[in-house]
Amino acid sequence: MKPPAALLLAVAVLAGGDVVRADERVENVFRLHCSGCHGMEGAGSKVGRIPPFVGIVGRFAATADGRLYLVQVPGVANAALSDADTARLLNYVLRSWGAAELSPNAPDFTPEEVRSLRNVHVDDIAKLRGELGAELARHGTSIAY
Repeated sequence: MKPPAALLLAVAVLAGGDVVRADERVENVFRLHCSGCHGMEGAGSKVGRIPPFVGIVGRFAATADGRLYLVQVPGVANAALSDADTARLLNYVLRSWGAAELSPNAPDFTPEEVRSLRNVHVDDIAKLRGELGAELARHGTSIAY
């Protein structure tokens, strides 16, 4: 007799294993972990102050602080995803909605980078986002939504 799926999920979470199946498409991971707030089109929402991805996310990935922000933003930081799945998801978001702004030599997120950035303590994520926004504004890009 096979154990119930809920038991297997609980064991995987408690053991720190991947919750995402190896064969699960990254689009499904996005749908489960991101689309509830950002929408399937990455548009975000003024209600709840959910930023859009288009025009913003690629610019964030261009700087060390921006990459830190993308890993530490609450929706990513609080997701029950492994470092590898988080890297896969962030790269999907960047390719899907940030490609136009993404530097051609910007590296993909790796599981090692995600692990390292998860270990950085950020006192105030909203302040970090404000600082990133101010820096981008100095270069003519607004992250206002």
